[in-house]
Amino acid sequence: MTGAHAALAAALLLASTSQAQESQPVYQTQPSNNVRFRVDALLRQEWTEDIFVTPTEFTDQNRRRLRLLPRLELGGERFGVGVGGDFNYSSDENVEPRPPVIRDNYDSRDARVDLAFARLEPLSWLHLEGGRFVMPVALTEMLWDRDLRPQGAALTLQHRDDAGVTRVSATALGARGSHVFDDDTVDMWLFSGQATFPGGGETSLQFVGSYLTFRHIDGLESGIRRQNTRVNGDFVYDYRMVDLVGRFRQGGNAPLEVVADYCWNTAVDDDNRGLWLAAALGAVQTSPVRAEYTFAQVDKDATLAAYATDDFFWSSGWKGHRLDLGTRITEKSSVHVVGQLQRFKDSPRVEEQDHWVKRLRLELRVSY
Repeated sequence: MTGAHAALAAALLLASTSQAQESQPVYQTQPSNNVRFRVDALLRQEWTEDIFVTPTEFTDQNRRRLRLLPRLELGGERFGVGVGGDFNYSSDENVEPRPPVIRDNYDSRDARVDLAFARLEPLSWLHLEGGRFVMPVALTEMLWDRDLRPQGAALTLQHRDDAGVTRVSATALGARGSHVFDDDTVDMWLFSGQATFPGGGETSLQFVGSYLTFRHIDGLESGIRRQNTRVNGDFVYDYRMVDLVGRFRQGGNAPLEVVADYCWNTAVDDDNRGLWLAAALGAVQTSPVRAEYTFAQVDKDATLAAYATDDFFWSSGWKGHRLDLGTRITEKSSVHVVGQLQRFKDSPRVEEQDHWVKRLRLELRVSY
């Protein structure tokens, strides 16, 4: 990182004096008004250092990104429709000229429809939605990038307590063409069950068990994140993942959340496991600082790389750490410093397997 980059980092940090937004822009549940409008924005500067080229050659990358996510929703508790856009502008052009591997789940110079959905809840225990919508199951980013939207339909059966909190639910989801890039023939099926148990005070324990499978994956556009096993560019294995997530939450002025996620691809005998562990302390409303740490180790065929998080440079076959420190600037904005250290442990190049790549991101997040 150059001296100018370090000065920019210091200036952004000194400018931040209060609490942090809990995550990068992601749509939240809205109150049941007739018309609701929301816009999230992300301004990011990132540096990636020591990228492996050859055993004696390494390279660095840096880029800036601006993202806007406007959303309009009409309706109430029982019925609603919504539409949202996704506008990206980055200092790099990640698909022009076309690289051998598209590492991102977004086009760096693009304006597109991000959401277009209808939801229906005719009974308190039945929830339906269709179109292009936010993933309704609480998966971690090890399996599903939060920036991607299922395009299809989902049915959820649920039981709520007297306070209106969902305690038990079961969801079935079918989708096709859910990626930003071309995957029009790829089918996704997800079946999931969730149970939440309240504890003493403001604590709760949640368990989520899911089965996620993809069909016709050879229909993925050439180049989209293919860290999985391939021969002559074609996928070798199927991807039928079982995923188990446990979440402990504690409220109060300094809320705490601890997440453990374990998955395995039942269609593969080797290199088929994934582990994601995370802990977050603090919240934007009550804490001066929010800190989140993530450790993950994902075998190369544990998940389908195209749909997992793009924040970790690789989506499968890697091991690494992430630390996110944030503080609020205003009621609607926050600044974050995100550091990552990771290695491509299942790289086909043996010399790369023990090589650590460093990433640093400075982010301004705004939500209105």
